[in-house]
Amino acid sequence: MITKALKTVAIIGRPNVGKSTLFNRLVGKRVAIETEIAGTTRDRLYGRATWGKTEFEIVDVAGIEKGTKSEISTSIQAGVEIAIESADLIVFVTDWFEPDNESDKKIARMLRKINKPAILIVNKADNIERISDLKTFDRLGITDLFPVSAISGKGTGDLLDCIVKKLKKIPKKTEKTLSDKKYDIKLSIVGRPNVGKSTLLNNIIGEKRAVVSSEAGTTRDTVDVNFFHKGLNIQIKDTAGLRRPGKIEKDTIESFSALRTERALKESDIAVLLIDGQEGLVNLEANILGIGKESGKGLVLAVNKIDLMGDKKEVFIARTIHYLQTELNFVPWLPVVFISADSGENINILLNQVVAVYENRKTEIPQDKLNEILETAKAGNTQLENFVSMKQKTKNPPAFEIKLSGHKKPHPTVMRYLENKLRDTYPLNGTPIFLDLN
Repeated sequence: MITKALKTVAIIGRPNVGKSTLFNRLVGKRVAIETEIAGTTRDRLYGRATWGKTEFEIVDVAGIEKGTKSEISTSIQAGVEIAIESADLIVFVTDWFEPDNESDKKIARMLRKINKPAILIVNKADNIERISDLKTFDRLGITDLFPVSAISGKGTGDLLDCIVKKLKKIPKKTEKTLSDKKYDIKLSIVGRPNVGKSTLLNNIIGEKRAVVSSEAGTTRDTVDVNFFHKGLNIQIKDTAGLRRPGKIEKDTIESFSALRTERALKESDIAVLLIDGQEGLVNLEANILGIGKESGKGLVLAVNKIDLMGDKKEVFIARTIHYLQTELNFVPWLPVVFISADSGENINILLNQVVAVYENRKTEIPQDKLNEILETAKAGNTQLENFVSMKQKTKNPPAFEIKLSGHKKPHPTVMRYLENKLRDTYPLNGTPIFLDLN
């Protein structure tokens, strides 16, 4: 179960009033994607803000829309309701240029029913000179009203003063809290669109945090969540689906999402690459593994949708393992877990594998063992005769310094031979290792 110590502020409003811009302004960095396209934000995005000595959590949610019937719209609005229900304070954002909007009135009526502290924001108010100019917004019935410009930052200081004042009046949370230390594991879920990443996230944390629908490309931002597993504090990122670069138009929401996904992978310690078991592995997914390997990330391959295989499951698993051994010979140390993100089958095994990779990345090999491994390798391959010593430089990921006699560089196959000998004793499954020549 996810628990939190910080008080939570939810930013709500109809689409395209500047919620994500305000969110980015308050947290001090570009976390949410900002565009002029209504409905860009679909998932709940969480960030932390500090004003004075008060730190609090902010959640940016999708725009509230009434009367939508599609599967994805229903899922999005359910996520909005969860965010509002769990928030301590509501920041309701409106648009200065649309002072008498019917959707705003509906949202205001909803807020009166839930009876939570609320602040009304009139965004895009760059040129307001008189408070009386805001009179139309009084009809929404929220006493605390602030004109701001999320883009320029005008008025956000007064807004933050009010947020802090209101939060201090709210009783402290008494539930179990997440550890304040930094995360033990930063984990990302990556893969192509519509392979089940958001479903997997929701099943892991036990709540509908990410939007789930059958429409490919549902997740646009990266979604951060914290949870505990085996006593470890884990931050997990669900990312937008990656497409081949040639299929992504420049300066679109999808292009921004792809950049966020790549950044999430680089910022992670471990990545779970989720693939569709019915479709198999494609070149793009192999490329993701290659990027992860070169970046020194821990990697786990999760093959999804085994619940759809019926009585052919065992045959499917055997064939898939054989296929992957051929296709992924550049990462023979990659763990593979067969799961169902939808039913939850083997998800605990997947998380246990993530923890195992985490432990492998912290491995520190004694020097006498390294000396022994090197001597064994040299005895089996004469091309290592100029290898003088091997010592561990770093861990997480493990890196080793190789000292040579002379200036002749060994062939890559010789380096792979030495790595294989190292892994014969210390498999270090799920993590690349680096052999640096000196």
